[in-house]
Amino acid sequence: MKRAPLAILGTSSHAGKTTVVAGLCRLYARRGLRVAPLKSQNMSLNSYATRHGEEIARSTAVQARAAQQEPTVAMNPILLKPKADDVSQLILFGKPYADVSAAEYFGSDKLQALKWQAIDAAIASLRRDYDLIVVEGAGSCAEPNLRALDVVNFGLARRLAAEVHILCDIDKGGVFADILGTLQVLSLTEPADAALVRGFLINKFRGDPKILDGGLDFIRPHLGSASLGVLQYLDLSLEEEDRIRPRRCLHPEIDIAVLYLPHIANATDFEHLSVEENVSLRFVRRADELLSPDAIIVPGSKNTIWDLEYLRRCGLADELLWHAGKTPLVGICGGFEMLGGTLFDPDRTESSAGSVPGLGLLAVDFAFQRDKLVRPCRYRPSVHNPLSDAGEIEGYEIHTGRPLYRGALPLFESDTGPDGAIDAERLIFGSFVHDLWKNPRFTRSFVDWLRVRKGLTRLSSPLPDHRDRFEQNIESLADAIEALGLFL
Repeated sequence: MKRAPLAILGTSSHAGKTTVVAGLCRLYARRGLRVAPLKSQNMSLNSYATRHGEEIARSTAVQARAAQQEPTVAMNPILLKPKADDVSQLILFGKPYADVSAAEYFGSDKLQALKWQAIDAAIASLRRDYDLIVVEGAGSCAEPNLRALDVVNFGLARRLAAEVHILCDIDKGGVFADILGTLQVLSLTEPADAALVRGFLINKFRGDPKILDGGLDFIRPHLGSASLGVLQYLDLSLEEEDRIRPRRCLHPEIDIAVLYLPHIANATDFEHLSVEENVSLRFVRRADELLSPDAIIVPGSKNTIWDLEYLRRCGLADELLWHAGKTPLVGICGGFEMLGGTLFDPDRTESSAGSVPGLGLLAVDFAFQRDKLVRPCRYRPSVHNPLSDAGEIEGYEIHTGRPLYRGALPLFESDTGPDGAIDAERLIFGSFVHDLWKNPRFTRSFVDWLRVRKGLTRLSSPLPDHRDRFEQNIESLADAIEALGLFL
């Protein structure tokens, strides 16, 4: 049974659109519909490799999982990955198209036509294969300077003839001004947009709902026939689209420091580490914050060379060199490349700096190529890997760097070739695999290895079940949304 598309737009960024769309995807999937999330245009450094080797926003992949569907490129036809303050890599239908400035992206008629071409192809695919499309908007849906170029909020909602619900974040304050201001801007710019609005949803409310009665009574006369609901704050363990979440515990036994890079990519890679017992996960921005962790992780980066130079400027590179041989160092994707010898970039695909020396901690160089490798992957530990008891791991790769081994031993291997590198004597590891710590046996093996090094006993608790934890959270979210009675 087909249903008219739903569009969840917002009065601001971080209103909770990503999470609410995930909850709606599960709610309608429970009702027997084949549901597809759609984020026509996303700007994010957290990306995901589909089964067909296409790159989409990771948040969309999470929503597809909530919908109990396989993530596809049609669910996120445009992805912008920031490389500098005003330059992003434009991913069109899962493949790199070009690096574009903000002026080019919004000012080019050619790009505007290409954007709609990709979105229209996505819409046609989703309409053919699914019963319901649930749209996630971006930022504020009432931006008069962007309305003529809008391909993600009302521009998309009108193309789909979608039923629009606007989400408002009460947690940051000013929610009633947000609602009235949004309606006023819509009425002054595109009155037809306001006619599409079917409801407003106040999100992240904490406390006694009766406190809101006066405000709700005030705002209702201004909403016409649009519904109004309040969604209580839910303490969920679901991935967020852009926010970095440290995890501190009351009695930390293992302290893991992740270097915060200006262009950090796929920061969600490390969240599953913090699920383990008595593990503190913190993001370090300055050299004086590093202290004496039990392990240091250098994460992925959308601009590896720029971020490597940043580590040198802020003193964190010197800290890594000092810790080498004393503290386990782990590099993931771009972080792996930084730990190597020379980063060859003759075509300047990464930056205008060209080829630069890495930190020289692993005997492997890297050559950046124009073509990006995007694929799901499966590896087994090499004989040199001290975590061989973890067994086979799976994840995905997204990178342009090609490793040039100069004697480094691989960390993982498969029938198609090796991955990563290891200096077992100096406790330095590198891998291209994202979602590495989503493998529970690998994560437990890594944490136990750190514990033993510290003189602690191995953990005896059952392995965390990440799938079960996700299911519990997404079902609780769907229950809360269903209880509102707004989405029938």
